Amino acid sequence: MIEGNPPPLAIASRVLAPETLSVLRRHPYHLVAWRIADRWAFSQPERLRDLEAEGEILVLIRLLEQQQLEHEALLDSVEEQRVGMSPTEILLQRGVELRL
Repeated sequence: MIEGNPPPLAIASRVLAPETLSVLRRHPYHLVAWRIADRWAFSQPERLRDLEAEGEILVLIRLLEQQQLEHEALLDSVEEQRVGMSPTEILLQRGVELRL
């Protein structure tokens, strides 16, 4: 269970190696990728660990791709945000896969 509002990468830090987290804290990754990493670490920790075991670069590439998808979808959703839809609702409505 998650209580409160954990800082970015707090959940991912329990799953990913410190080296991977260090790279995630640098450009071109930003808050969107950090939230994705936390979401994956919370909902699919074993899958995220397995992907990292195949190679840190695979996690980084996948996160960068997902960051771009979600960022673009949210940038194009001004009307949905105006009527109070959550980012998750917007992404699902636009067919963006949220799982790893």
